[in-house]
Order: sequence, then structure tokens, then C-alpha cells
Amino acid sequence: MTHGRNVKTCVNPRSKKSASLLTGFSREQEKSLEERMEKLEARVGQMQGEIDRLSGVMPEHIQEVLDSIGKKHRGPQKKMDETELLLNRDSLVQWLEELWPKIVKPLLAAKTPREVAAVLRPIATPREIRPEWQKRIVGHPAKLLEFLRSEKFRRRPPKKTAADALGLHRSEHRQRAANRLPTRQIANAMAGIPKLKWRTSFDKCSQTPSSYQVGHNTATYHRSILERFHQ
Repeated sequence: MTHGRNVKTCVNPRSKKSASLLTGFSREQEKSLEERMEKLEARVGQMQGEIDRLSGVMPEHIQEVLDSIGKKHRGPQKKMDETELLLNRDSLVQWLEELWPKIVKPLLAAKTPREVAAVLRPIATPREIRPEWQKRIVGHPAKLLEFLRSEKFRRRPPKKTAADALGLHRSEHRQRAANRLPTRQIANAMAGIPKLKWRTSFDKCSQTPSSYQVGHNTATYHRSILERFHQ
């Protein structure tokens, strides 16, 4: 210690400032990752509730962020069980083919996710008791619109395909023809959402066409189109 300096004055001001900064930084690091994740998840849950109360449709990019943050376990996403996927698809097929004549025009004319949702929500089961398979399509209008605008979707099947699909006898040929109807294309694409991308869902479901007979209302709709062609 040099002459004229005591312990207090001997401390280097630069060292003191540096130590203070390092100490503050260390405290921040002491917070556990779990604690911070819990706070983040709570905030996400609050945001989700606020968004659900809005009358509009949640933007797709927000939905994707919420889906990713809301998962407690990080790492590779598990593949969707094929049985669950095909059951979802068949349930969507029955639902869509019962309502298709009523929704086909406004649905195919929709230009925004909001317009898609406006078509689906009035015909869907109330949110409190909505089945999981129905949530796949009603809860993701942006994904559905993306599929409807893609090169994968065919709005109107060829006349022969439609005629084959409406056959009364069960056969693999009939099933594959029916698989090309718009209702079944949509069901194939949306059955795996949001666990699978719609392209993956579409490809997987298309490999195993639904064995269900084409629904009465949808069959009537396509027969009326075929009759117009023959007039």
C-alpha cells in the first residue's frame, strides 16, 4: 500500500465497475431454465386465451409459434400413428360429404383464411365439444386454404372418375376413384394437421383410400353434374 492511500481508495474504479457488471450477469444466469420456461408458457397461455376471444382468425404464423412454444418437451416430433391418421380422415370424409353441396361454392371461392373459417365454423360442432378430427380442419383455415390453392388439389374430377366413384359395388377401383373427389382430397390433406404437414398427410392417406361409400349428398351433387354433361 502506497503512502496516502487506504484500503478504500486503493480499489481500482475500473475493477469495481467490471465486478459489478459480472455479478449482475451471474445473478441472471442463476435463474433456472425451467422457471423462465414456466413464465413463458404462462404468458403464451394468456395470449392464446386473448386470441381465442377475438372474432377473427388467428394468423398462421402466430399459430405456428404458439404451437412450438407450447410444447413442454423439445426434440424431434413424434410421427402420427397411422391408425389415428386414417380414422381422422374417414371421419372428415363422412362429415364433408354430408355437407358438401352446401359448402362447396363458398369454400372454393374463399380467398382468405377468414373466409374459409366463415364457411366451416357455422357447420362445425360447438368448440366445447368439438371432436379432435374436426379441429384438424376447423382450427386451421390457413392450412386448408394453402391446400386448396396448391397444385395437389383438383376441384373437379374427370367425368369417368366421378362415375366410377359413384359405383354401388365395393372394389379397389371404386375406392381409388372416390379418393380423387374434392371431399376426399381435403380429408386426406387435413387429417394429420397440425402434427403433419398437409402434403405429408395427403400423401399418406392417398396411399390407403377410404373404403366408405360416397356420402348420399355428395353422390347426388356429382350425379347432377354428370347429368348436365349428358344433356
